[in-house]
Amino acid sequence: MKRRVLVTGAGGVAGVDFVRSLRYTKNYFLLGTDYFTYHLVFPSLDVRFQTPKHSDPTFIPIVKKIVEKNGVEFLHPQPTSEARVISEHKEKIPAKIFLPTPQAMDRGFDKLITARMLEERGVPVPKTRTISRLEEIEGLFKDLGDNLWIRVRSGMGGTLSLPCQTSKEAELWVELWIKKGRAQLSDWMFQEYVGGKDVAWDSLWFQGKLVTSFSRERLEYPFKHQLPSGVGGTPSASRIIIDEKMNDVGVKSVLALDENPHGFYCIDLKYTDKPYVTEVNVGKAHTTLPIWSYAFHRILKDTHLNIPDIYVQIGLSGEVPRDVSKYDLFPEGYYLLRHLDCGGWLWREDGWKKRII
Repeated sequence: MKRRVLVTGAGGVAGVDFVRSLRYTKNYFLLGTDYFTYHLVFPSLDVRFQTPKHSDPTFIPIVKKIVEKNGVEFLHPQPTSEARVISEHKEKIPAKIFLPTPQAMDRGFDKLITARMLEERGVPVPKTRTISRLEEIEGLFKDLGDNLWIRVRSGMGGTLSLPCQTSKEAELWVELWIKKGRAQLSDWMFQEYVGGKDVAWDSLWFQGKLVTSFSRERLEYPFKHQLPSGVGGTPSASRIIIDEKMNDVGVKSVLALDENPHGFYCIDLKYTDKPYVTEVNVGKAHTTLPIWSYAFHRILKDTHLNIPDIYVQIGLSGEVPRDVSKYDLFPEGYYLLRHLDCGGWLWREDGWKKRII
């Protein structure tokens, strides 16, 4: 009998690919929710529901009702916002849930807290400062260098981020978004511009122990010419890499934020002479983790490479499957190429390629 799994936020890019990864196993009856009516068309679901936003007081009662009426055994919230509220109210939902604590998630959501906690524990991070007056920005260029990376403490996909070369440029950027009501002065953080490779370390943990992980380099973002920072939420071109330094800093970063990690912990880094951690996503898998998993499971015919399936198996049974590599789960040298209306491909530099979507 197929296990019944509910995916919230199933119509977003990551939700669609998470569902696709589970669908390929043929082991699950898949239900899904989304706030956007049109997005519910995209995922390959057996049953679909429209729900209110995570901030609506009826969100949890409606999810609870869907779980009860449809015999849902496992609940996976894909969007960060929904994962956070479900983690806080998981005792009200009669399904198994595999998430970090709300406290751990809050530490990851606040990039300033993340940077300070990692630095205190010896994890390399860019030098980070805050200000109480706009006039202090000029002094930051003397303190942190000629290039600064300016960002707000919370948000996904490089929210309000911008590399700046002058104090005037930085002041105008901060003032603009304060006047638009998108941020307050206390929301801003200023970091030295590290540069280097744009890399990520994605990991799954269970009751304080690492289950599996992999590393990748982001090579290009869709419509990057339209992005002020040149950085978006998810890449159009990326490649699997293997590097022991990534594994080392990844584990140290997760344990610095959460003594008992449980669920997904995905890290953004800049890599020059060594990896510098810029962000830790607690409780949310990076957007491309499901599509990498689906691609390798489908093309290489190896069930041990399907991380969403591994995650759901653990969530249902409370046991970690055997024969799953803790580090470097995916083979090196494969590229994931994807773009709007162009499908998706696994590709190698020797010319080998396979369409995956």
